[in-house]
Amino acid sequence: MLPIQAFVQALSTFHWKTDYKQFCQVLHMDEGQYSLEKYKQFENLCKALNEFEIDSLAKLVEAGAIAARK
Repeated sequence: MLPIQAFVQALSTFHWKTDYKQFCQVLHMDEGQYSLEKYKQFENLCKALNEFEIDSLAKLVEAGAIAARK
């Protein structure tokens, strides 16, 4: 399994098996407007990551790592 695949799978699993309250507990956040916005962003992140093929994500991460070294 590629590291990026493990990353996407882990986030997706956490999203699938938990809820907003558990999200707040893991990140040590109080429930409120700020944490609710962050939870919505997390949901959008999971959705977006799962719309890409793993190989495409791996290539993008690799290209970003190369660009960062220059």
